[in-house]
Amino acid sequence: MSTKDKNNKARDESVNQLSPTPSFLSNYKWWLVSFIVILLISFIIQRQTVDKKNSIKKERLFTPDELQSYTKDELYLAILGHVFNVTSAPQFYSLTGSYKFFTGHDASRGFHTGGTSAEDLTDDLTGLTDEDIAGIYGWLTFYQKQYPQIGKLIGRYFDSNGTPTEHFSNVLTSVNIMKKKKEEQARFEQQWPPCNSEWSHDAGKRVWCTEKSGGIERPWTGVPRRYFDSSTKTERCVCVKNADQQDGRFRQYEDCSPTSIECKILD
Repeated sequence: MSTKDKNNKARDESVNQLSPTPSFLSNYKWWLVSFIVILLISFIIQRQTVDKKNSIKKERLFTPDELQSYTKDELYLAILGHVFNVTSAPQFYSLTGSYKFFTGHDASRGFHTGGTSAEDLTDDLTGLTDEDIAGIYGWLTFYQKQYPQIGKLIGRYFDSNGTPTEHFSNVLTSVNIMKKKKEEQARFEQQWPPCNSEWSHDAGKRVWCTEKSGGIERPWTGVPRRYFDSSTKTERCVCVKNADQQDGRFRQYEDCSPTSIECKILD
C-alpha cells in the first residue's frame, strides 16, 4: 500500500470515529426528556381539573333574607353559620315537620334550649356555658355527617367573604375547653373509676365496686368513697384502690366498713 493510500485510510477511520452512532446513553436521554414532558403535561391537566372542581365546589354565601326563602320546595337551615340542605327530610323540616322552627334561619341557641320562642330561635349564644356551646357544636358535626353543607351564612359567625368571625372563634374556644375537661375527666376515671350504683324503693340506694365498674376495666376492685367535684359542685361515688389512702378529696360513707366493696347510702 502506498503512502498516499495509507493516509487516506487513516483519514477515513478518523471521520468514522467522530460520526454520531446510536448508543444506550443517547436512547436513555431521549426517554428521560420524553418522560419529563409527559409529566409536565399531566401536571398541567390535573391542575386545571382541580381548579375547575374547586370552583364548582365553592360554597355559597347566604344573607339572612336569602336563607329565609328556603322553607318550601327546598329546605335549608343554618347552625353556627353553616348552611345545610335538609330537603331530603321534609318530615322534619317542612312546614308540617316537627323541626320546622329551625328551617330558613340560624337557630343555634334552640339546639340547646329546645324552645321555640324568638329568644330560643336565634344564633345568639350569650349566657351559655362552654359545655352548652360545645353541645351545640356537636349538633353541627351531626349535620355535617347527615346533610350536604352548601354554604355559609353572612352574619354572626362568618363575614361577607366567608371568613370566620370572632364569635365563631369563641365557639371553637369553648369546644377546646370542654375537650380538655373530658380528657382530664378520662384520666381521673382511669385512676379513680366511678362506682356502680342502683336504687330501689324498698332497699334505697347502694354503691359498689368491681373490676369493671364505671366501664373501666382494671386488675383491682377498690372500695367506694364519696368524692366532691368542685368544678361541677356535685358529689359522686368513686372506687379508691387503697382503702387506707389519705386524701382530702375522698370521704368514707357513713355506717360502711372502710374495707367493704359495697355501701348502702342512708338518706
